[in-house]
Amino acid sequence: MITFFSKIRRKLADDNNILKYARYAMGEILLVVIGILIALQINNWNEERQTIIKEKSYVRAIYKDLKTDLRNITINIEKLSDQYAIGFEVLNALELKETINLDSATLTTNIGWELTQIIPIERKENTWDGLKVRGTETLIFGDSLKVLLNNFYGAFDLNIERFNQLPKKVREDLRLETGKCHDYSSVKGVYENGINSYGEFSPYLRYCILSNNKIFELVGAVSLSCIVNIDLQKKLKKEVETVISYMENQFDFLHKGT
Repeated sequence: MITFFSKIRRKLADDNNILKYARYAMGEILLVVIGILIALQINNWNEERQTIIKEKSYVRAIYKDLKTDLRNITINIEKLSDQYAIGFEVLNALELKETINLDSATLTTNIGWELTQIIPIERKENTWDGLKVRGTETLIFGDSLKVLLNNFYGAFDLNIERFNQLPKKVREDLRLETGKCHDYSSVKGVYENGINSYGEFSPYLRYCILSNNKIFELVGAVSLSCIVNIDLQKKLKKEVETVISYMENQFDFLHKGT
């Protein structure tokens, strides 16, 4: 083998082709390097293209989530406003007592059902939550959008937490207290005084509600919580509208569907 290479080396030396061989070898090396660089560039282009596709996919998903949030918040504002209007009417009726202008059925329905309904101020885990949990929120274009999303969902989660701490419990307490007036034993004295009808139109059911000061206090608390949460939900609505507007201005593909 050594003899073989010695012969090749001697031949190159005899033919004076060493310089040609060196140039050829350098050319081969250069071609390999260029090929590697081109391959790396193509790989980088592909990775960048895949990243852009992912970013667009996430942006569309987040945009869709925000639209859902906006729709739910708008519904919450409407429900809270309706509940407040009913609460205001019931409070006036409870203050009037004997001269109350609501029949027992309406009064019971409003207090025992309409005012005790728990408005679903909540949100499901969404695309932005998933990105943050995986630590991949950096896939989203720019820092401005990240700030807007964090601010909005931070305020939203705080609103949900506050609602679950007190307003939700007040409604549950009101339902429990009103339910006591459907219990015969709680109005036995009234029954013994000659009122023997039972049901939503029952005089003793009406008497039980009107004579229960705790119900009056709870209705007032529900009405107050409606006012506070209507204001909070309106602020959330403005925030989510700001984020949606920013995304529509920032990302043309949201309009083009590309």
